[in-house]
Amino acid sequence: MSIKEGLLRAGGEGLLRGKKLQPTMKKAAGLGLNFLLGFAMSFARVFGSSAPFGLGMVARSGGGAAGALSLAGAVLGYTVSGGLDWAMRYVAAAVLIYTASFVFQTLPVFDKLWFMPLVTAGASAMTGLLAALDAPGDMPAAVMLAAEVVLAGASAGFFAVALSDEERPTELLETRYEICLVLLVSCLLMALYGLTVAESLSVGRVAALLIVMTAALKGGAVFGAAAGGAFGFAMDAAGAMPPFFTMAYTFSGLLAGIFSRRGRFLYVLSFIAANLIAVVWSWSYAVRIDALFECFAASMIFLVIPGDALDYVGGLIHQPRLGSGDNALRRYTANRIESMSKAFRELFDTVHNTMEANTNDGDLSGAFDRAADAVCVSCRHKELCWHQDYLDTLTVINDASPKMLSRGRLERADLAKRFLDRCPNSAALVGAVNSELRGMMYRRRFRSHVSEKCTAAYAQYLDVAQILDSVSRDLAADCSADPLAERRMLRYLSSVDIDAKVSVFRDSRGRLRAGIESVKCQKLMSHPKYLDELSSVLGVRLCCNKDQDPSTGRLQLMEAEPLAVSVGIASIKKQGETVSGDKGTYFKTEEGILCVILSDGMGSGAQAARDSVDTVHILESFLRAGVAPETAMKMLNSVVLLRSGEHWGYATADLMCIDLFTGETAFYKYGAAPSYVWSGKSVRRVRGESLAPGFGIGEEGEPDVVRMKLRPGSRALIISDGVLADGDDRWLRQLLGSESVPDARTLSREALRRAMREHGSTDDMTVLVVYVQERE
Repeated sequence: MSIKEGLLRAGGEGLLRGKKLQPTMKKAAGLGLNFLLGFAMSFARVFGSSAPFGLGMVARSGGGAAGALSLAGAVLGYTVSGGLDWAMRYVAAAVLIYTASFVFQTLPVFDKLWFMPLVTAGASAMTGLLAALDAPGDMPAAVMLAAEVVLAGASAGFFAVALSDEERPTELLETRYEICLVLLVSCLLMALYGLTVAESLSVGRVAALLIVMTAALKGGAVFGAAAGGAFGFAMDAAGAMPPFFTMAYTFSGLLAGIFSRRGRFLYVLSFIAANLIAVVWSWSYAVRIDALFECFAASMIFLVIPGDALDYVGGLIHQPRLGSGDNALRRYTANRIESMSKAFRELFDTVHNTMEANTNDGDLSGAFDRAADAVCVSCRHKELCWHQDYLDTLTVINDASPKMLSRGRLERADLAKRFLDRCPNSAALVGAVNSELRGMMYRRRFRSHVSEKCTAAYAQYLDVAQILDSVSRDLAADCSADPLAERRMLRYLSSVDIDAKVSVFRDSRGRLRAGIESVKCQKLMSHPKYLDELSSVLGVRLCCNKDQDPSTGRLQLMEAEPLAVSVGIASIKKQGETVSGDKGTYFKTEEGILCVILSDGMGSGAQAARDSVDTVHILESFLRAGVAPETAMKMLNSVVLLRSGEHWGYATADLMCIDLFTGETAFYKYGAAPSYVWSGKSVRRVRGESLAPGFGIGEEGEPDVVRMKLRPGSRALIISDGVLADGDDRWLRQLLGSESVPDARTLSREALRRAMREHGSTDDMTVLVVYVQERE
C-alpha cells in the first residue's frame, strides 16, 4: 500500500485531492515536508558518527525549491546534531549534491534512477576523503568511508522510490516500493534513536517496538519476525552496538505472532515475556534494563491504541493475500459459456418444433381435389357429382385409394361403375389424379430428404450446447492452486540453479497439474531422472507429453495415471486391393482417457479407405479437443448425414474409451462388429444394433453404448467385420482367454493369422488388442 493510499484510508482524501486545501497551501505543505525530512534524516547515525541519510534525502528532493528546503533542513540538522566542525563535511557534500541537481535537472539523464545516487556517492566520497587521509594507515577508517559512500548513494535511490507517487503496474515494482518504504521508516526511526524521555527511554526504539507489535498482531509470526529483524537491525546500527535489538525484536515478534489470534491482552503479555527472555539471555555480556522499560512502555501504548488505528497501520505493513481475480475470471467465463449453451439449446428447440409442424400436402384427398379443380370445373355434371351426390363421390374415392396406393397410380377400373357411367371425363380425371399423385410423392420425398438434412444440421446446435455445458462446468469447478506444492517445487528448482515460474493445481477431475516456465527448462529436462525427482517433491507420480519442446521454455506435467495399457494392432487388406478400407488408431487425451478407434469403410479399395480415414479423423479431432465421446459420435453422425448427397459412401465407427484413473470403460458403436472383453474369468461379447453413421437421425441416429469397468489384467479386442465373416466366434473367444499369449501385439497378430486361416483374405481385416495393467 502506498503512502497516498494510506492517507486516503486515514481520512486524508480531501487533503490529497485539494478539497480542503488550496493549491498554494498544498504546495507549501509539500515544501515544508521536504524541509522536515531533510532535517530529520541528518540526525540518523550509523557506525557511531556517520550520517549519510541526510545526503540521500537532499539528492531525492531535486534541484528546485523542494531541494533547496531539504538542503536547508539537512544543513540545520547536521549543525545542531553534531557541531559545526563535524557538520562541515556533510554540509559541503549536501551543497555539492544540490548544485549538481540544479545544473543537470533539465538533462534527460537526470531522470534515470541511478544518476542521483551516483552523484550522491561521489559527493560523499570527495568530502570524506580528507578524513580518511588523516589516518592513511588505518584500514578501518577507509572501510568506514567506503561503507558510508555506499549508504549515501543507496539511500538516495530508495528514498526516491519510497516517496514517489508514480504508478506501479507490476508486482516487481510494488515489491521494490515496499522494500524502499521499510528502509525509509527504518531511517526515520534511527533519527529518533537519540531522542529520549526520562533519560532512558528512546523514542525511536519505542516506535520501532510499536511497529513490530502491530506487524506480528496483523501478520502473524512470519511478519512479526521480519519486522523485528528489520527494525531491530536499524536500532543496533543507530547505536553502533552488537545486534542485541535485532535478536530481541525478532524473537519477540516471532513468539508473539503465535498468539496474534488470542486477544490483544494475551498477545501483549507474550510479547513482554519474549522480550524479557531476550534480555535475560544476553545478561552475561550486556545488561539492558532500558530495553525492558521500553518494551513495557510500548505495550501500554499499544493497549490503548484504537482498533481502527491498528487496522490502518496493519494495512500499511501487512502483505495482503493474493486476490481471487483468476477464480472470478473463470466464473465469469463459465457464466458466459453457459449462456451461450442455453442460447444454442433454445435455438434447437425452436427449429425442432418448426420442423415438426404438420402439413396437409401428404393427404390423398388433396390430390383428388386438385385433379377435380383442373378437370371437373367445366363439366356440366359437376353440380351432380360434387354437390348432390357428394357423399357417393367421396365413397368412390375412398374405395379407390388403397388400390391406387398399392399400385402407385390410379386406373379407371379402380373407380366404381356408377361413377364412370355418369362421368364423361373419367379418363382425364384419372390422368390428372396420377399427375397430382406423382407430384405429391416427389414433394414428400424431397421434404423428407430436406427435413433429414435440416434435422441433422439443427441437431448440431444441441451437440454444441452440450459441449459448451461441459466447458462451463470445467471452468466453474474449484480448481484452486496448491501454494504449498508450488513452494516445494520452487525450493527444489532453486537447489538445482533453475529460476522459474511455477503453477500447481488440480483440475475439475482432481488430477494434479504442474507448469514450469523457465529459460532453463532444457537443462532440467536433460537430467535423466528429472520426472522422478519432481514426483518426489510433489508426492505424486508425474508424467508429461513426449512431444513437448524444451526450447519453448515451458514444461507441462501431469499426475500419472495408476493404470497403464499396451495396444497391439494387426491389419491386412483384401486380396487384390492396393489399400485397406479399415482404419484404426489410439491415443490418450489430456484427461487421462485412452481412446481406441476402428472404422471399416463399406466395400473395399480407395473409396472405402477415404471414408474410414475421414471417420477416424473427425472422431479423433473431437476427442482430443475434450468433447465427450457420446457427443463426438453424435456429431460424426450429423456430419456424415449432411455430406452424403450424391456420395453414398459410409463407414462404421467403433470407439472404446478407458479412464486410466478409475478403469471405467465405455464402448460406442455405429454399425461396428462385436468387440470382446476378457476380465480374467470369462469372455464378454459387446455388440450393437445401430447402423453406420449417416443412416439415422434423432433417437435412431444415436450410437449403441455399453459401459463396464476394467481392472488390471483385463483384455479387450476390437475387430472389423471381415475377421468374423461367418459369425462363428468360438475360436476368437478361446484365443482371447488363452494365458499363453504374452502381450497385446502377439495376440493381435495371432488373431489375424487365425482369421485368415478361417476365411482367407476375402475382406479387409483389422484387429486391435488392449491389455490393461497397473503402472509400474
